[in-house]
Amino acid sequence: MKPGLRGFFDSMETYFTDPAPEALERLYAAHPGWDAPRSRVALYGQMVRHHGDATLDKLYPRVRGCVDAETWTALLRAYAASRPARPFEMNQVGEAFAGFLADESPARGLPDFLPALARFEWTDFAVYMSTEQVPARVERLTVNPTLAMLEHPFQLCAWLRGGGQERPAPGRELALLWRHPERLVTMYLAAEDRALLVLKMAVEGLTPEQVAAATGVDARSIHDAVAERVEEGLVLAP
Repeated sequence: MKPGLRGFFDSMETYFTDPAPEALERLYAAHPGWDAPRSRVALYGQMVRHHGDATLDKLYPRVRGCVDAETWTALLRAYAASRPARPFEMNQVGEAFAGFLADESPARGLPDFLPALARFEWTDFAVYMSTEQVPARVERLTVNPTLAMLEHPFQLCAWLRGGGQERPAPGRELALLWRHPERLVTMYLAAEDRALLVLKMAVEGLTPEQVAAATGVDARSIHDAVAERVEEGLVLAP
């Protein structure tokens, strides 16, 4: 790319990430003689900022709901300035937002669970958009290929299921997120013994009878645990 064109793109990026009214004049000052109509360039800048803001609004509704409107706007402006929107696929603009919150939270006095919640919301979206192919038929118990695991120091799953009031309780949690093969929505669950046992059975090819013989647990209970996870789509059954 020619230096002049590179400089033009750099100045446009600076303009897009600066909402101040004088940003437009600074852009024109950087390119003497440029005769593009100011009204159109101003509208273009507003449109680019709006799309970036709207994308983050869509990807992080729970995070947005945990701060006031003024704080959210300030976060959007700071994020845009520190990580300009370069991906051609707009949703990818939000991928680094959780890391940004982790850096900004202490100085801004944000809730300590906010970065973990942002990682959860991004994983929720990534699982929903996963390109992993879920087989229509399987020969044996199989882990849903869209499964993602996310560890954090808060009880987010219970908090979210309870409506997200107040703040999540502290405590290490391994969250399981996957896309339901028929409903095509992201499911989530705090990993507990029954879910982990069913996943182990799928990975190692174990039958309920084998597990019952090894553990002394009633085989019917194990069958029920498998059926529950099949219904939820966490694992696939023949």
